[in-house]
Amino acid sequence: MTIEQRKLELISWLSSVQNEKIIEGIEELKNNPNINVPDMIVNLIKKSSQAAQEDCVEHTNVKNLIGRKKKD
Repeated sequence: MTIEQRKLELISWLSSVQNEKIIEGIEELKNNPNINVPDMIVNLIKKSSQAAQEDCVEHTNVKNLIGRKKKD
């Protein structure tokens, strides 16, 4: 999985997070890159990097992914 695909996977996951504590942890990470990455994020990155290429959805850019409407 390319770094672009991994970023898109993280963006997709982040857009669905509803837990305020998780958001605060991510904001803390963004504002202070010297802290340890939370285990939840590390696990997500590991899962994302282990995904089979044929199971991934290919996107051309982040705007396409973010602008995509959810299917009911």
